[in-house]
Amino acid sequence: MQLPHFFKRIDELGINGKIVSEATGISTGNITDWRKGRSAPTASKLILLADYIGCSINYIVGKTDNPRLIDITPELPKKLQGMTGNFITEDSIIHPPFMSNRVYFVQEKDYDKLIIIFDKAKKFKSSIMSKKKHLALFTYYETTLSRVAGANGYSIAPKNYVEFKKIYDVYVDACFNGVLKKV
Repeated sequence: MQLPHFFKRIDELGINGKIVSEATGISTGNITDWRKGRSAPTASKLILLADYIGCSINYIVGKTDNPRLIDITPELPKKLQGMTGNFITEDSIIHPPFMSNRVYFVQEKDYDKLIIIFDKAKKFKSSIMSKKKHLALFTYYETTLSRVAGANGYSIAPKNYVEFKKIYDVYVDACFNGVLKKV
């Protein structure tokens, strides 16, 4: 079994096998073997990979070109936004690693959105980590380029990104709980 879309996607993001390994706990040897077609991942590993890049298993194995977990019509996002208020999209605040940069980045101006995401997720699922642990996933990053808008902010290592992603997924569930039934 090949993983054409998975490797294409991580290559586009500039993420290498070591970063995937750190974030998912899958060995770099396994990832290399899968890329070269020497072996295939188990179902549990496929789930980890799909969760890591936020898509369906069918997408990463090449059974569909649609990375979305659900197939949506062009009108659905507008309907959902109207029904969920000020939904915060992950890609509007989290900037993925690029080139040799091995960390995700959140601009300083978007820090309050991390707190909103956590608070909504915690109300929906009280068993998630504490706010203190959640905010500890992010490390303040200040550059000498402070005169450049967006240069300062918070970095998040790939292994911590997976933990953030779990909170974000609960946030999404909280925002869209019951909404899809209404559409």
